[in-house]
Formats: sequence, C-alpha cells, structure tokens
Amino acid sequence: MDTDIWRTGLVSHGLCQIEYKHKSHSGLPWVVFIHGFGQDFQAFNPIYEVLEGKYSFLALHIFFHGESDIDSDIPLELSDWQTIVEKLFVSLHIEKAHWIGFSMGGKFTLISLQLMPHLFSEVTLLAPDGIVMNPWYRFATQNFIGRFCLRVLLLYIPFLRFLVLAFSKIGFIKSSLGRFTEHQLSSPEKRELVLNVWIRFRKIWPSEKIWRQQIKDLKIPVGIVLGKYDSIITVRKFKKKRQEMKDVSWVEISAGHSNLIEKFARTLKSSII
Repeated sequence: MDTDIWRTGLVSHGLCQIEYKHKSHSGLPWVVFIHGFGQDFQAFNPIYEVLEGKYSFLALHIFFHGESDIDSDIPLELSDWQTIVEKLFVSLHIEKAHWIGFSMGGKFTLISLQLMPHLFSEVTLLAPDGIVMNPWYRFATQNFIGRFCLRVLLLYIPFLRFLVLAFSKIGFIKSSLGRFTEHQLSSPEKRELVLNVWIRFRKIWPSEKIWRQQIKDLKIPVGIVLGKYDSIITVRKFKKKRQEMKDVSWVEISAGHSNLIEKFARTLKSSII
C-alpha cells in the first residue's frame, strides 16, 4: 500500500484501545513514533518532513490521548501494552522498526524494547522519561498516601499553584518548570489527564537491567538526545547515567524541552542517527 496521506486505525485488547496513524510506502523501512504528554502524532511533524519518502511512518497515541483509552480504573499492565503492539505490527506486516520516543513516549519505547526487542532495529530517545525516576513522581504514584495527596492537590488547584509559585521563588524548582507546570494544569481536562497518566501508568516503568541486556544481546543501537536548555528533562539529571551507560550514544543539542523535536529534525539529513 502506497499513500501520501495518513491513515487512522484502532487496535484493542480487553479494555484497552490504541489509536494509531500510519503512512506506508512499499519497500521502505518503518519508523515508529511515540509522543509526549498532552501531544499527538503531529508533534513529530518536523521529523516527518525531513524523512518523507525515505521511510514508512507509524505513530501511536498513548492512552488518554486522541482515541486511545482504558475503559476501567485499574492501572495499565505491561502485558496489555505488549499484546496491543504485537497485534498492530502483525496487522501492518511490520517486522522491525526504528523507534523514536519523546519525553513520556520514551518510557513507552523503553517498555516496548524490554518486552519486544525483536520488533526493534534501532532506538532514538528524545529527552526520555523512564530512565531516571523523579522523587516526586515516585512518591505520588508508588504508594497509597502519595496517590491520595496527588488527588487532593489536583482537586484544590489554588493551593497547588501557591506551592509551585513558592517553590519557584525560593529556587526549589526553576521558574521555567513552574510555568510548565502551571500550563499543564490550567484546565480541568488537563488536570484529569495528569491524574490518569500518573496514576494509571504507575506500573509502567522500564527495567534498565533488562533493556540494556536486550540491546547488548541483539546489538540494537540506542541514541539518547538531550536539550542543553531543557528544564523538564534536564541534562544534569542524566550525569550519572551517562557515565554508566557506555553502550548508549549520547547527544546534546541547543534546545529546550518544547522545541527539542524541531531542533533535532534540523540535524537530520537522509537518515536517523
């Protein structure tokens, strides 16, 4: 099938449903894209423009984005994600692909690598979540008390805004991170998305030991791209990991978090790193 337009599809398993977009060209290798929080497949438009005509594209919408959903209140299980992705690859006749994940999409990319390394030819992670766990995220998701506090804070948003402002003033968090947080919590819909993503994805955290063994055994190249001015997924956060992960290629580019994809696209020519 050759097409110049994106086609939309749905794949489901149990109570889970994933929406995907794809644009395929016969004989061309596949690239899989997984977006970040609050985005959709269009977040990667700058990369599509550079790689158009050289690759086939498959973009997945993470749960609670687009038409992707979980029709229950229980946390997402690794087995559900694995089953859905494998069904999708079979339906589109994809054997292997180069995966690109941005921010939260990086976490789902690494989970996929951990569970289904046979579906990978290469990996590019842009400012990835899923490698270094934020202490606040750990507290808010990994125990009952933390989850209760998160629900209360999102319910009483003026108090949360006060905390963000106070922490910014005393330098506990960067002002740019404070503005980012304020933007992400600016409406009831966005706050519900935060709650769903944090609480319902709490079992979704990659095992570094497993995925690093996978890339070693199967010789899968992995590149991690960080923005020098990113205040959300900071370069400093990865200082220790960069020393430990000698089997990963690390790249820094002059970008923040919101423009990292665009700046990365400018570094591309005929292929992906």
